[in-house]
Amino acid sequence: MSRLTDTLGSPSRPPVRIPGAWPLLGHAGTLLRDPLGLLERVYRLGDVVVLRLGPKPAYLVNASEPFRWVLGGGAPNFDKGFQIDKLRDLIGDGIGTSGGAKHRRQRRLMRPAFDHAHVERYVGIMAQCASQATEEWRGGRTFDAGREMRVLSMSTIIRAVLGVEDRPGAAGDIQTDMDTQREVINALSVVLAGVGRRAILPLKLLDNAPTPGNLRFNRAHGTLHALVSRMVADHRAAHRERGGHGDGNGGLLDTLLAAVDEDGTGMSDQQLHDEVMTVLLAGSETSAGTLAWLLHILSRDLDLQRAVQQEVDTVLGGRAPRAADLNSLPLMRRVVSETLRLYPASWLLGRRTLQEVEIGGVPVPARAQVLLNFYALHRDPQAYPDPDRFDPDRWIDPDPEVLRAYYMPFGMGPHVCIGEGFAWSLIMTTLAVLMSQYTVKAVPGSVVRPVARTTLHPGVVPMTVEPR
Repeated sequence: MSRLTDTLGSPSRPPVRIPGAWPLLGHAGTLLRDPLGLLERVYRLGDVVVLRLGPKPAYLVNASEPFRWVLGGGAPNFDKGFQIDKLRDLIGDGIGTSGGAKHRRQRRLMRPAFDHAHVERYVGIMAQCASQATEEWRGGRTFDAGREMRVLSMSTIIRAVLGVEDRPGAAGDIQTDMDTQREVINALSVVLAGVGRRAILPLKLLDNAPTPGNLRFNRAHGTLHALVSRMVADHRAAHRERGGHGDGNGGLLDTLLAAVDEDGTGMSDQQLHDEVMTVLLAGSETSAGTLAWLLHILSRDLDLQRAVQQEVDTVLGGRAPRAADLNSLPLMRRVVSETLRLYPASWLLGRRTLQEVEIGGVPVPARAQVLLNFYALHRDPQAYPDPDRFDPDRWIDPDPEVLRAYYMPFGMGPHVCIGEGFAWSLIMTTLAVLMSQYTVKAVPGSVVRPVARTTLHPGVVPMTVEPR
């Protein structure tokens, strides 16, 4: 395991510079064409290496201890970098894009919405959404699991987190209007597809070109912002009618409306809008990708799938899962853990230095882009023998030092994902429902390729489903 050179007191050294940069674009073209191959190749070249994004250098961190320093003890030396700058332009300045004092305030105000008690209340709605969304599977069919899981995750987040329910009179027409829910899902699907490219390669010339893709993205982007503004306005009005009290619904937006600082100040409508946008994009994309990877893996290992089904049958006995059941599914939890290792949603994370620092013995100037290579860290052969092999048994009594140093699917430090518990509950609950009701099988000859943009998710995942 590498060590921070600051700790060891060893002298600074020049970083390895990655060859193969293109004129003007640098390595950005390779990051778009074969990002995971590039990350695996350069991981072996040094703790910190330099590549180019356009004309500017970027410092790629490949080793565990520098990782932990950048995200943990050294975090005050960094902001979130150009990728987050672009995301901030697209989705607003919510908890995922803000930094400094604003991020700390937003994290305090949002924490109650993601505490254990709130997440437990969501499990019933998660199970209901999974059953309803897959009702049409009962006849047996072939489908793209990637698309199905995106729609399911978005539907669940709209209902469970935003408080969108089937009952009338909840908090405005947006909560009961299924056409509006579908409009959110349709717009969000287009925005998610376009945000990734814009974040990894933020070139105004490409973004502003009047291509069909850009025009479609711009329409969906405007629609989504308008719908979220309606959500905030409807909830604000209902909140005032209740005299500032919740309605027992327990949705995220209702909880955030009630959150106040020590001086009694709450969030503005703009801040609420930005937080809802963040939850919609980050929550649905990460959970959907992980669920699609899980179905892909289980569809190609039917023995493992049968073992997971047997565990689910034993624990649930045919009923819907409850929050307490999720800790009684150890095999499923190991399968999810191994999927998050091989396919971490946050495969590459950006930071930017606020002042000159040393990372892994390499001097890095102020305002430099720093990239954290999560994808390759999770496949380090020092920590994981035969690292590309899917092996859920790695998670039977795992080495805590390996977990500390080489497993960070939700990040770490002051910016660790606030929705980690929610994501685990959504993934486990949804998978338990699916495995209790269906068997999934890969379509013979199909090839599933990873897509590395804002998150790491599979492309088209063709499979057939059979009711059990």
